[in-house]
This record gives sequence, C-alpha cells and structure tokens, in this order.
Amino acid sequence: MNLITQLAAGLFALTLISVGILEIFFHGDQRFRPIFYVDPGTEGAVRMWAQNIGAVNIVTAAGIAAGLWMANAVSGAAHAAGIGIVLYALGANLLLGPWLGITERRLWGSAIGQAVLPLVGLVAFVVAG
Repeated sequence: MNLITQLAAGLFALTLISVGILEIFFHGDQRFRPIFYVDPGTEGAVRMWAQNIGAVNIVTAAGIAAGLWMANAVSGAAHAAGIGIVLYALGANLLLGPWLGITERRLWGSAIGQAVLPLVGLVAFVVAG
C-alpha cells in the first residue's frame, strides 16, 4: 500500500475520532449547529443516535489504525488483511459521504468532508498500488 493511501487513511482516522468525540459529547452544543443541525430543545431526542454514530466513527478509526498497523508491521495473510481492512473502511465512507448529503441536504459540506480523504486514498491505491 502506497504512502498517499496510508496518509489519507491515517488522516481520515483522526478525522473520524475528532468527529466522533464531537458527536458523543457535543452534539447538542449550539456552537456545532452548522455541523449537526440539532435544534435547541431537541438534544434529548437525538442523543442516542448521535452518541451511537460517534462511537461507530471512533471504532471505524480504530479499525483503520489496526489495518494500517497490519499492513506495515506484519507479513503474509495478516499484511493482506490489513490492506483489505483499510480499503474497506475507505470504500464504505466514500459511499456514506454522498449518502449523508442525499439524506440531509443541509449536510453536503459534511458529506464532502466524509468522502474526500477516502477518495484520495482509494484513487492513490488504484493508480500507484
């Protein structure tokens, strides 16, 4: 796996951790309304969903980190599995980014943010191997 793919995956994992923390702990904070669009007084209604998706994002980041480690620190089948884990996570989020924009048009900025690094990583992988 080439350096650009690994850097894009690593940066994306850090992004997922950051967003996950915001979703878990700050989803109702009105300073982040442009990101989450949680109206005042509705925090309780979205708490379960926001905290769950925040945890999913953090676990996905952990999977990317494990995949990067496997792709670089081990050999054989585990090496190949690490590459597969990273590519799966990037591919899934390349699809989930636009899906976010389709399901909530106000979140197109977040949708693009969710898809850009995975796209860079996957294109680099296909082009450079």
